[in-house]
Amino acid sequence: MLGIGVVLRRYVKTGADFFLSGRSIPAWITGLAFISANLGAQEVIGMGASGAKYGIATCHFYWVGAIPAMVFVGIFMMPFYYGSKARSVPEYLKLRFDEKTRGLNAISFTVMTVFSSGVSMYALAKLFGILLDGTSISAS
Repeated sequence: MLGIGVVLRRYVKTGADFFLSGRSIPAWITGLAFISANLGAQEVIGMGASGAKYGIATCHFYWVGAIPAMVFVGIFMMPFYYGSKARSVPEYLKLRFDEKTRGLNAISFTVMTVFSSGVSMYALAKLFGILLDGTSISAS
């Protein structure tokens, strides 16, 4: 990763170059980056665990929720982001509404991230407990 940074540093002069690559990336690469950003460890591990427990019915959860959401964002929301030259949802909220809306988004995102991290750490603690000594931690 550091090597790629060293090689490409002469091409990156501004924040727009870093975040948007001068808007020169093809749409298919942008689409792959969008999908990979939405497929984090929680989705991969969680969907695998749900699949092991409930079977193929787990796929319906993803089809009904995530895929329509990504299609909606790709078709309806991306033109707004692209047209406003916003690099992120918080930046778009600041442009479209005001700083209070952006602050509310930051607070709600922080709370959600803390809860999500807690769930991830609890699941990892259970996994290590089982792997290391064959016991499970309790929720009490």
